Amino acid sequence: MRYLKKLNLFFFIIIYLSYNPTLFANQSTHQIEFLVNDNIITNYDIAQHFAIKSILENVSISAENRDALYEKTVNDLIDMKLQQLKITEYNIKINKDDNDYYEDYFFQIRQLDGNKVYEFIYKNNLDANILKEIISTSIAWEQLTSGLFLRTISISETEIQELLKNDASLSPELAKRILTNKKIKLKSSKYLRDLRAEANIEKR
Repeated sequence: MRYLKKLNLFFFIIIYLSYNPTLFANQSTHQIEFLVNDNIITNYDIAQHFAIKSILENVSISAENRDALYEKTVNDLIDMKLQQLKITEYNIKINKDDNDYYEDYFFQIRQLDGNKVYEFIYKNNLDANILKEIISTSIAWEQLTSGLFLRTISISETEIQELLKNDASLSPELAKRILTNKKIKLKSSKYLRDLRAEANIEKR
């Protein structure tokens, strides 16, 4: 498991106040920063996602990378709002047992200890519900896009054999699954780009 870098919230707040004074000013007001098809993104959302994503991606926040991290945070939030709209439209539901299983998987593929991540979040006075929202949206989006695109994907024997040449430890079945998931992710990314191109995104 990866070691979680210490999150210097004091420095985090200082650089953000200098970069965007409204972001941390009176978070209780949840000032609207963006509208995505009438769904709001607030200063609180951006601040919380900024911090939590830095934990999940094990990124240290600095004066040098703050602008890029801010832009990435905003773009990720816009994408998440668009994903949630489609998840609601298709009525994708995740039951508790599945959610627990996929939450463990969410941390495993990032080589993180989920318990330590939550402990880290609580100690730094961050909102654990934001993390749960990130995870549940990720799970539901994968289920939605798998349902939409799985039947449209075909994997050739040549593709399977090529992957097996590169990794002899794989079975043909696992190689096919890996290739299928990769193609679903490519289609999912294009689908999200199309949704974004059609969306009404307004900065307030």
